[in-house]
Amino acid sequence: MRRALLMLPLAMLALPAAAQTPPHAPPPGLAETILHLGETAEITRAPDEIVANLRAEARAGSAAGAQDAVNRAIGAAVARAQAVPGIEVATGGYWTGRTDENRAWQASQGLTLRGPDPARLLELVGQLQQQGLVTAGIAFGLTRDAARTAREEASRLALDALQRRARAVAAQLGLEVVGLREVRIDAGDRPSPRPMAMAMARSDSARPAPPVAVAEDVVVPAMVTAVVVLRPR
Repeated sequence: MRRALLMLPLAMLALPAAAQTPPHAPPPGLAETILHLGETAEITRAPDEIVANLRAEARAGSAAGAQDAVNRAIGAAVARAQAVPGIEVATGGYWTGRTDENRAWQASQGLTLRGPDPARLLELVGQLQQQGLVTAGIAFGLTRDAARTAREEASRLALDALQRRARAVAAQLGLEVVGLREVRIDAGDRPSPRPMAMAMARSDSARPAPPVAVAEDVVVPAMVTAVVVLRPR
């Protein structure tokens, strides 16, 4: 009897066991150990800007009357602030509504001042207070560039701490670190300005006293988490 030869396509041929191993799988006998770690770090920086939030408020028998008073107050405040070198000026939200059991109208609008010189900005705030504006808050903080640099440094410190801890844990287990997976760095957004306690300085002169604010360092945190891959040495 004549025997027929069976020809199989190349794709159907059985591959050696080693070839079937996923490309990232450890060699036989070297099982991976997965370690979940997280570390935090923080640095402090001296603030390089001061921010003041004010608002103009007015009440009147009509919405138009209240709004007109607020518009005039904010217009005068913006003009005065823009005349001070180094001060950034921005207007905030605008609100109008009834008050006093609907017997009157009230309007308000916010104003934000930002600058690197505390003495100059506080002097301006004192002047605007005399014009009738209400101070909602004064705070020290970091500019955008300074905040970004601080976040990068805090992230680097947190990552270094995580790697040191991973090596220490691996040594305790008789293993070694072979890599990191799913590294996540959370350094937050731009650090918010820290509100400062304010006090009105006493003065015997007729000149109105500006508000007083004392700065403190800004804390910039960062957190790093990662999946650490360990293998026997």
